[in-house]
Amino acid sequence: RLMAPTAPVSLTGYARLLRSNRNFRLLWLAQTVSEIGDWLYAVAIYSLILEITGSAQAVALAFVLQVLPQFFMAPAAGVLNDRLSRRKLMIFADWCRAVVVFGMLFAQTPGRLPLLYFLLFTETFFWALFEPGRSSVIPNITTTPEETLVANALGSTTWSVNLAIGAAIGGVLAA
Repeated sequence: RLMAPTAPVSLTGYARLLRSNRNFRLLWLAQTVSEIGDWLYAVAIYSLILEITGSAQAVALAFVLQVLPQFFMAPAAGVLNDRLSRRKLMIFADWCRAVVVFGMLFAQTPGRLPLLYFLLFTETFFWALFEPGRSSVIPNITTTPEETLVANALGSTTWSVNLAIGAAIGGVLAA
């Protein structure tokens, strides 16, 4: 009787990948920090908007302004990531996002709400530029098809976990 091989996508497979592939480990750690920060600030920003306006519609507008850039940027982002250095484009996009999010610290009054909306739109624009590069670089930094499968699964799982952790921290800080 033959034993079935262990599935590559498992907690053991994740640990093996993170232990053995330095480049993916660095990308994954950066993804983790970035995504937790994204969800943390999103909850804090939505709470701030609700607090300074008292309007759920103002929060909904902020949400829409974070979805629209993804829609508009998606077609061009893939092309840009294929034609330019992914590494440089990803670094550029993340530095721009850092500056934009830092700017949000100065947009905390009702009179600066239009600035905050602009910053939300801009941050998501740069995220939409960054994300295709992150996804497409995975096959370049993994060594086997199985490792690529595990890396993609771990990236997706990490997004979900980061949503929970970042939103929870953001909620606690906003409260």
